[in-house]
This record gives sequence, C-alpha cells and structure tokens, in this order.
Amino acid sequence: MTGQSRKPYDPEAYWAERYSTIDLTKSGHIDLPVDYNRWLYRRKKERLMQLLRRTGFDAHGASVLDVAAGTGVYVEAWQALGVQRLVGIDISANATQALQGRFPQYSFHKGDLALPGLTDVVGQGFSLVTAIDMLYHIVDDASFPVALRNLHDALAPGGHLAIHDVFMHGRELEFGYIKLRTLADYTRALEDAGFEILVRKPTFFVSVQGHDHRSAWAAKAADRLWDRVQSRLIPRWPNGMGRLGYWIDRGLGGVLDEGPSFEMMICRRRPAA
Repeated sequence: MTGQSRKPYDPEAYWAERYSTIDLTKSGHIDLPVDYNRWLYRRKKERLMQLLRRTGFDAHGASVLDVAAGTGVYVEAWQALGVQRLVGIDISANATQALQGRFPQYSFHKGDLALPGLTDVVGQGFSLVTAIDMLYHIVDDASFPVALRNLHDALAPGGHLAIHDVFMHGRELEFGYIKLRTLADYTRALEDAGFEILVRKPTFFVSVQGHDHRSAWAAKAADRLWDRVQSRLIPRWPNGMGRLGYWIDRGLGGVLDEGPSFEMMICRRRPAA
C-alpha cells in the first residue's frame, strides 16, 4: 500500500499536511507519479460509470454527494455528465477551498464523514453518494458504522452508493492510516446501515499493488514482481507503464469477477419499510 504513515494517524493533521499542496498524487496514490495516477483515475472512472449504468443510475439531472472530493477528478466527470446538484465534502479545508474556486456552481464543505451529523452540513435526498478510495481511511472500528450511517442518511430511499476499496477475502490488514476490512465485515456493516449490495467488480489487477491474493505463492510472486520490476519502471516511464497497466486491468476486468486489489462496489439504500 502506498504512502504508509509512520506517525500515529490523526486524520485532521494528516490530510491538512497532505493537501498543503494539491495534485493528483494527494487524492490518489501518493507514492506514484502524477502521469501514472492519471491512468489509475481513468480506469476508476471507467469502472464507476460502467457499474452505475448497469444498476440503472442516470447522471443527467441527478444529485451527487462526493465524499472526500479531494482534487476534483470526479467533480469534473459529474459536471461533464450534467448532474443538476453536486455537493462535495473533504476533511481538508485547503482541498475544499480550491474546489470551490474551481467549481463555483457547486457547494463544498469541510467535514469529517466519521463524525455524526453529516446531513446537517451537506443536506439530504441525494440520488448518488460516492465514497471512492475513502472508507479505508477510517481506521477506528467505532467510527466506521457512523460513517456508513451518514452515507445512508444523505441518500434518498433507493439512492445509489459507490465505494472503491479492497474487500479482503482473508484477514483484514492495517497500514497506519489505512485499514482494509474483510468483505464479510463490510457486507454486515452495510446491511446494518440499511444498504443492499447490487454489484462488485475488480478495478485493478496489476496497476496497483495487490493485498488480497488467494494463495501464499500468488502473493509472493506478485510482491516480487511489484518490488523488483514495476516499482522501478513506473518512476522512469510513468505514462507508458500506466497505459500498459490500464489495458491489462481493463482486459482482465472484462472476464474476471475477483481480483487481488481495489474493487468498485455499488450499493442501494433500502427503501423505508
């Protein structure tokens, strides 16, 4: 996992420092070059839109809450698709101020998803809430259900929730400021918060280091490939390596339902009984 923190994780301080300057690495993979991150974002946006279409979501005229809006990559995408209402939150004041300046037609707020009362800040009734590469930064287990309940309360009944995470099939892993929870724990937490899972598909196979391999042999081989080859070539040829990884991931993602790395999950808020 990139950008591992050696200090005790203080979310407010960590993200204030990380967003002291703003580029794609700050919202993406901080240890990978900007040009490489562009290819990662291209793949993530492609997978997100593909699964939303599959589950019946139409962006045109929709209302979207972008959680951890960061550098605004997804804000640009929603703008191009004609969303009617967009609200973004981020724990970094620097990030939200920069976004408000770039997108004055939308609303951006500094906020912490892990604290109760999100809807007091952002409102309710959204047709889509996105939590892309965000929920694994909530490392406190007591705060995790609070965050999911906030997402639930922000959505209209029947609204969609998009999550990008590593849904571990074995044991959970923690890297200081990152906690990768198991698929089983995630599923229970989502159900308890009032969601049903509609679809889950892998995004990356080779472009991002995987942590959810099905065998010790596969994990060792993948780690060796990343450490000895990819991590050395990516800084030298970020655009070429990003392009290569994108097409490999896209091809494998078209035929495989499980992968060793990040996956996109689309959920729906269950209608009120």
